[in-house]
Amino acid sequence: MRMRFPRGAQVPRHRRPSTRVTAVAAEDAKSRRDRFLRELAARDLYAWFGIPEDADAEAIQAAAAVKRREIAGTPMPQNKRAIEKAFCDQGEKALLRPDIRRQYDALLHGSRSPARAATAASRAVQEREERLRIARERIEHYGDDDARMAPGDVMYLASPEARAGLEQERVAAAAVSDFAAALRDARRAPVEGRPLTALALAERAHAIRVTAGSLTTLGAARRDVGDLAGSEAALRESVALLSTVRENAPGWIALSATLRARGDLDGAEQAALRVIEEDDENAYAWRALAFVLTDKGETIRAGDAWERTAGFGLDVPGALAGLQVLRKDSLARNDQLGAANIEDRIARIRRG
Repeated sequence: MRMRFPRGAQVPRHRRPSTRVTAVAAEDAKSRRDRFLRELAARDLYAWFGIPEDADAEAIQAAAAVKRREIAGTPMPQNKRAIEKAFCDQGEKALLRPDIRRQYDALLHGSRSPARAATAASRAVQEREERLRIARERIEHYGDDDARMAPGDVMYLASPEARAGLEQERVAAAAVSDFAAALRDARRAPVEGRPLTALALAERAHAIRVTAGSLTTLGAARRDVGDLAGSEAALRESVALLSTVRENAPGWIALSATLRARGDLDGAEQAALRVIEEDDENAYAWRALAFVLTDKGETIRAGDAWERTAGFGLDVPGALAGLQVLRKDSLARNDQLGAANIEDRIARIRRG
């Protein structure tokens, strides 16, 4: 029911229509819009999208789609990626609206003084160098332990002696407080034949800091003591942590080795191939693929993978041994053509 007031009566303050609220809201919207345009004008959207200043709507939308794919495939922290994607979305919307585009163009042209241009160029160089630095830091590199792909005995930790030994190593590892030292020693230990030490230090490094490298090392250490399920879990977490295969090729190769040990030869092959598709000169990937294809009995493809591994100089004696296994298997199957193919590859490697 609507309340009526006598003529001449004072209308209560809360009943009066307010124009002040409307004015403040309009002022806030204008200030937000001006701030938004200034932030957009900090970059040249046309140069960023790679389009001319008179580009039509279709060209703007196509350039924005290309930029989104470029952002998705460029190594960078997740928060930085979110900011770049948001800038791309807002920039596209601004250029597609004629009224906002006119204001943006005016701000952009006003900022193109020589001094501002030099500042912008310097800022662009600094941003690019920072992106490169972050990308370099995110890339995982191979170590001596990455060449070891044979799993340990699944009953390794079943004995009381092994479990007691692991507990002692864990106590010793708990005294290590430096992440880099724990990770370095965890990677060195399996090469020296100390799998329990490797596992304890890998667990310690992972407890200090979770990175793709610490997860890969933990997965490899678990594989060395026969914990294949735990190894696969750690390695799948490792490869999911970084957005591109190139950044974490060691993690993918370690996953291939673990899947092979679990009998999932198709999964192991796909993991190795993902690295090769990104970098066909990755010797570790060809070596992992050679193991899998040998297990699958694919003589020619396995021979090619072993020969490529040797060609990159990775474990040439091991590659020759792998080819000898293929040759014997071919002869056992009475596959004379396959055996001859492998003998040719062995001869080429030995000739250098």
